[in-house]
Amino acid sequence: MRWLRVAAPLAAYVALAVIVALYPDNAIDRAISTTLQRADVLDPLFRAASWPGNHVIAVVVPAAAIAGLLALRARRDAAYLALSVLGATGLGQLTRWIVDRPRPAAPVRTLVRVTGASFPSGHVTEYVALFGMLAVIAAARVSNAALRRAAIAACALLVVAIGPSRIYLGAHWPSDAAGGYLIGAAWLAAAAQRYRAGR
Repeated sequence: MRWLRVAAPLAAYVALAVIVALYPDNAIDRAISTTLQRADVLDPLFRAASWPGNHVIAVVVPAAAIAGLLALRARRDAAYLALSVLGATGLGQLTRWIVDRPRPAAPVRTLVRVTGASFPSGHVTEYVALFGMLAVIAAARVSNAALRRAAIAACALLVVAIGPSRIYLGAHWPSDAAGGYLIGAAWLAAAAQRYRAGR
């Protein structure tokens, strides 16, 4: 039943894309966004969580991770990491072009300047694909148990934090973040299954 790990989030992603295309500005998204934006105390955390996915950094971080794996002679790991990131972000960009959803507007506060279509969140998609695959690689390759758990926990924390971060900053609607998690998870599941099968 491993195919369900890919098919289930992919089907949910397609359904969500249709919904946001039909209802780009809806009461549920507005209510969640305005509620989360009241958590001003978390502002530094949310801004820090979003930083690795901003502009040039969004290219530098995965490129550095791939270069690091290559330096360790882990070519197969580097190839799967590149596949995970490029595949997920490519599908996300294609959906953005098709759905063409506007970014959040009032009553949602926009705390960062962003352009382009909104669904799905590129930050969330990339984080799931990048840090999710790094966690998979760490689980398979890091022999020290404490170091392995720390690496997986750090990757998981970044993935969990990025969705609320983008909503809080007004860069995306909650359903954009959900879409990023779904398409990232679907592609990551497919890449991880192939990676584990070839070991």
